[in-house]
Amino acid sequence: MYNSTRVFTIMNLFEWKVNGLAAIISLFVFIIVYFFIITEKINRTVAAMLGAVVIIILHVFGNEVDIMNSYVDFKTLFLLIGMMILVSVIKKSQFFEWVAFKLLKTSKGSVMRVFILLNVFVALFSALMDNVTTLLIFIPITLAIVDLVKGDAMLFIISEILCSNIGGTATLIGDPPNILIGSAAKLSFFEFATNTGPISFIVLIAAIALMMVLHRKKLKLKFDTSFFDKQIEVDVKKLRKASIILLITIFLFLSQEIIKLENWVIALGMGFLSVLILDSHKLDFHFKEVEWETIFFFMGLFILTGALEDTGVLRSVADFLESNFGMSLMVFAPVLYTFSFFLSGFVDNIPFTATMIPVIKHLPEINSQVFSNLDPIWWSLSVGVCMGGNLTAIGASANVVAISLMKKHYGSKMSFTKYFLYALPVTMMSWGFGLIYTFIIAS
Repeated sequence: MYNSTRVFTIMNLFEWKVNGLAAIISLFVFIIVYFFIITEKINRTVAAMLGAVVIIILHVFGNEVDIMNSYVDFKTLFLLIGMMILVSVIKKSQFFEWVAFKLLKTSKGSVMRVFILLNVFVALFSALMDNVTTLLIFIPITLAIVDLVKGDAMLFIISEILCSNIGGTATLIGDPPNILIGSAAKLSFFEFATNTGPISFIVLIAAIALMMVLHRKKLKLKFDTSFFDKQIEVDVKKLRKASIILLITIFLFLSQEIIKLENWVIALGMGFLSVLILDSHKLDFHFKEVEWETIFFFMGLFILTGALEDTGVLRSVADFLESNFGMSLMVFAPVLYTFSFFLSGFVDNIPFTATMIPVIKHLPEINSQVFSNLDPIWWSLSVGVCMGGNLTAIGASANVVAISLMKKHYGSKMSFTKYFLYALPVTMMSWGFGLIYTFIIAS
């Protein structure tokens, strides 16, 4: 006699075994790739792409069509390509050198003052646009400044990465996870600014102060400003056009909610428009200036992290948090924040945020009295995933982009360990401030 119950049970067992094996493979490959990224025994892009290829060959994904449709974030890749083309064109106009000269001329010979100004502007622009775009604009300026004053390039670049991620925490559009959270929870730009904005501002001030204390010897250096009294020789007409294009780009990013254009559309459009207006016969040159190694690194990382999501590894993490800490707001908010903070240092924060959103929405069904207001949970998640990206060199897209630009400029790379040691004091300090914040909003 046909026993449908028995068949159903066998099928469930088979499915569990298949999914369980896929989860183990995805986690194992991810750990191996991460080992090579940390130790730098293999080029990180090669490691990430080979890891992604292995994942695909072993049919880890339930539906391989989802790899490109759901897990490779082409919007981020197009944003990067568009902005890299724009920056390449603007750079040829000597705009960045011109800005560097102006800033240094007004700094009165103080490296400390230059350091503070750059980091404050990076944080501000990261809140108003997004941190990747901001660093693509500011890193060339910073590198020009560092070359002129003979400063510590690594200190300046890492400080701007840290301030960029902190500043991006402050608003709805500052960091991609905030956009996901805002959409899911129906939270406005103003609500983000008044909730994550204050803690972002406090952490920014503390971060800059801590870096000034830790690196005071390097920042106490003075330089002769008389060199900058000379006018830098530039093509004024080309410089004016470059300035207008950059201002229009910034304006479009700031008003994207009103004009209903996504940032990747703005980046690609303005990137190719800049080529048309300023350097129409040198498109091949500007394509060569795109950091294709970085683009493919992101692609590999998206697939590896997507496998963790598709096989249920990230979901298991979310379920663990929900089942063990989901009975009290005072417990769940700081635990979620801490877990999000440190996990985001190693795993792309976008899929983790997407995985946690339905978990958080489910909390009122567990305990409608404790979780009648989910806002503290949303803010805890936002601060955790955005600021936690500062922990490692690949913790956030902005980190990877900035370090790649530095490598291209100097021809030498910043090691995973060096970044970690530079960033650790500020990262741990920001975690402490954030933890206090989560206790306050949950009480």
